[in-house]
Amino acid sequence: MLQLEMPGIRREDFRDAFAVLGELIVRDTPTFGFEHPFMGPGGLYGNCWWERDSSLTLVGYKWLDQRFCEDSLLNFAYVQKENGRIPLYGHDRVRDFDEQLSAIPVIYEAALGICRRTTDKDYIKKIYDMLSRYTGWWLSPIKRDAETGLVCGIFEETDPCDNLIQHAAAQVDLNVQICVGADCLRQMALYLGLDSDAAKWEKVFAEQKSIINEYLYEPADGAYYTWLIGEKRRMIERPYNTMFDVFKRGILPKDREMRLVNLMHDDTLFGWNREYAMTTMARTAHEYQETTGPYKGHTSWMGNIWTFRNEIIATGLEEYGRMEDAAYLAMKTVKEFSGKYAEFISPTDGSGHGVERYGWTASQYIELIVERLIGLDYDAWNDKLTVTPNLPDELKNSRITLKNASLGDGRYVNVVIDKGEVRTEITDKITED
Repeated sequence: MLQLEMPGIRREDFRDAFAVLGELIVRDTPTFGFEHPFMGPGGLYGNCWWERDSSLTLVGYKWLDQRFCEDSLLNFAYVQKENGRIPLYGHDRVRDFDEQLSAIPVIYEAALGICRRTTDKDYIKKIYDMLSRYTGWWLSPIKRDAETGLVCGIFEETDPCDNLIQHAAAQVDLNVQICVGADCLRQMALYLGLDSDAAKWEKVFAEQKSIINEYLYEPADGAYYTWLIGEKRRMIERPYNTMFDVFKRGILPKDREMRLVNLMHDDTLFGWNREYAMTTMARTAHEYQETTGPYKGHTSWMGNIWTFRNEIIATGLEEYGRMEDAAYLAMKTVKEFSGKYAEFISPTDGSGHGVERYGWTASQYIELIVERLIGLDYDAWNDKLTVTPNLPDELKNSRITLKNASLGDGRYVNVVIDKGEVRTEITDKITED
């Protein structure tokens, strides 16, 4: 088992995050079309798979069991529809949306993270083909607005998930993930020697990036908003923290950076400097609300705090080069959820709500520590191990140790960060306490 020593984080809490994920493994397969074991979301959601949940649980768990993650990811190829759509979840039944509904496609980065840790090109090609077909579905007339080129989302293809009319709205988070997906496919295509495919995905990325910056950017305040297709306007009455997703992959033009950063740092909006991490909806919005107790549908996305939203912003800030902001938000999110892997958290008192031992919360907690703060990365394609810590000021003079992180090939790495100096040891044995 992985071991962590980091000021502000109890080693028992870090270990418990892996225990949460272990509790969610469904081994009685085949079920709902999945052939291999997988993780459910947790709690009342039962043993059914969900595209978003079951892929996100893998981002942290790969540091413990790469083979499980590879097999689990491959399950999505078994349930993929002929036209490329991957269902929202195992039942594939949400009102009358069966052939028109998927999930916000965060599966792209989860898949790339797993594929970069193996050199099995046959396996990578299967995942690449699955994701290529999936992207074709997103970019088809089923989901894409013909006039703008924006991709439109309904239900859980975006947050908050209250839009139930097809081709009514094109959201920031969904369109950013399409850009991210194109970049992930480009990287996979290059490794597979598919140079023409790589060029195609680079073009898709550039086109979608341009479309996002044309239609979703509001010059009046420097923010990004949902585009309402029928009304041909931005939904400026709903300031949502997805506006910061455009830091991902450098989608945000540099000349727009500081206006958006100022909005992010404005405590009256998303609470950047308040005690807890960023709220989903801006506090100034008339729709802002906090829910407690069980998940209450889209309203639980209208003011509460989720690892899902904070992780996307933190990783985007890092990709954009805003390292101090990235470290600050990553550490704040980690400390807030440590030991309470709740579905979401109240921004008023930090209490956990929804499912108490929630899969993607525990997984993203692990990911933020291992990959964002400690900065551990293993690229099997080039057999390259790197550790590039990005720590907040409070930890820069601290000693941090991580032991037994699996590289996925039977080897493990131990990392020591001591006042900024990094030491690593690769071994084929688990280090005991």
